[in-house]
Amino acid sequence: MNASSRLSWLAILAIAAASTSLPAQERREVTQGPIVDHHAHLKSPAVARLFHVRLPPIELPQELDRVLRDFERHWRSRDQAALAALFAEDGIMQRGDAWRRGRPAIHIALLGAGGSDLRLWAQAFEMNDSLAYVVGSYGHRTLAHLSDLGRLHLSLRRGQDGVWRIAAAMLNNVTPPSPADTATFPAQALVAQLDSAGMRRAAVMSWAYQFGAPHFEVSDEYSKVRAENDWTAREAARFPERLVAFCSFNPIESYAFEELDRCMRSPGFTGLKLHFTTSDVDLRNPEHVERLRRIFHTANARRFPIVVHMRTLDKTYGRRDAEIFLRDILAEAPDTPVQIAHAAGWGGYGDETDQALEVFAEAFAAGDPRTANLFFDLSGVASPAQPDSVKQMIVRRIRQIGVHRMLFAIDVADSAAQVRERWEHLKLLPLEDAELRTIAGNVAPYMR
Repeated sequence: MNASSRLSWLAILAIAAASTSLPAQERREVTQGPIVDHHAHLKSPAVARLFHVRLPPIELPQELDRVLRDFERHWRSRDQAALAALFAEDGIMQRGDAWRRGRPAIHIALLGAGGSDLRLWAQAFEMNDSLAYVVGSYGHRTLAHLSDLGRLHLSLRRGQDGVWRIAAAMLNNVTPPSPADTATFPAQALVAQLDSAGMRRAAVMSWAYQFGAPHFEVSDEYSKVRAENDWTAREAARFPERLVAFCSFNPIESYAFEELDRCMRSPGFTGLKLHFTTSDVDLRNPEHVERLRRIFHTANARRFPIVVHMRTLDKTYGRRDAEIFLRDILAEAPDTPVQIAHAAGWGGYGDETDQALEVFAEAFAAGDPRTANLFFDLSGVASPAQPDSVKQMIVRRIRQIGVHRMLFAIDVADSAAQVRERWEHLKLLPLEDAELRTIAGNVAPYMR
């Protein structure tokens, strides 16, 4: 090779070296985006109502109701002295961001207040011979419309004269939900987001488990769970080349096995979604673990894939919970794909999530057969606010488990721009381009 040839090769090598030493963010500009969202949600009209549920108004005993009606009447007439007289001598009232104690202070705090057609309605109460509380809402009536302005909490005490007076009162304004909060999100909207973000397909997780959440009061619960699952299946079926549907339910409810059997028999469902946090599952409760073992065993027999939000409400969640899941639950589903959402957390990445994920990393390193069909979605795991130490922690676990086991997922997004943003967040992790390309191109077995 002559001198000029050697110089040419040296120039080529120098250019190549320079290109691989570019800052990571610049190099990732050319990285292809993901092709599948492995964890998406639609929002039915029923779910939109559930997320903004209000306790129904109730009737109070006459002696308590009289206090609320007198409050309304004196408010409308701007009789602040009469309003203050509804309180006990040492009564307390919240006014703005401060507390006022005693009738004189309450009277002064109320000067200028009132005049509107205030309405108070109770939604729960308790009382005994001398003490009571009322919680509810308040608003103003204008023409035929009753606004919902805020929440009230009254503590009442019966005086020696037998009259109930207010011992403490809190009235807090609420921010009304935005149109986006109460709007539905059908399959057509999700497909439009996918198109805008350059993505091909999505796995749609039913929100039916929300109707079994302990923090919601739902009548005829199982019928609503079935209806929500069926709505999700119908929506996904509108775009059979783009969407697959996962049914869901609270696994510790009595109807869980009946609904699982119904879903597995339906051609509209590809798999099952379980959400341990919302369902208040306790992985340290043997009864809960036994129910989950049966569910995983039953799903495995039909090769019915499972997506599981494994993080529980336990404040000490971590390694112990992951060990129980791996040993007692995952072992029951060796033949069907199991996808753990949010990398075994619930969004973000803290020490407790890392402790849980470490258990699986060790199992993969040991060639544990229980991990043969195990995958993790990365929805909500990465964010720009994370310090470098956390980003490095995430990448270490990804590499220990294997990038081919990592699935891109979004969970919930309000816009196509937010969909693209989630990929940009993932690109902030110190992963190599080849690793990012692998994650972007990974497709879960149930989507193939």
